[in-house]
Amino acid sequence: MDAGHNGERLSSIDTGDGVDDLHYSPSTHMLYVGAAKDARLTVARVDGGKLSQVAVVPTHEGARNGVVTKDGAVYLAHSQLGKLAGLIVVSPAKK
Repeated sequence: MDAGHNGERLSSIDTGDGVDDLHYSPSTHMLYVGAAKDARLTVARVDGGKLSQVAVVPTHEGARNGVVTKDGAVYLAHSQLGKLAGLIVVSPAKK
């Protein structure tokens, strides 16, 4: 969204249903979006206001509210019926 031009949409990607929040890492220009209803984590690169999908990772229904470490690991809280059932950990592939 371009805050300088009346909120004009610059780019978009499908992140799935059930998104509560997202996490953006300014150092890597990566965006992490957990979709609780669709049970997936979408990872996208932000470049000049444009989004490009990097990965879609299956999680568990209810996994949301991601926290990303500086090495790119993502921790998603997984809840069932209002109780924390565990954490889902998604780590980048080692090269």
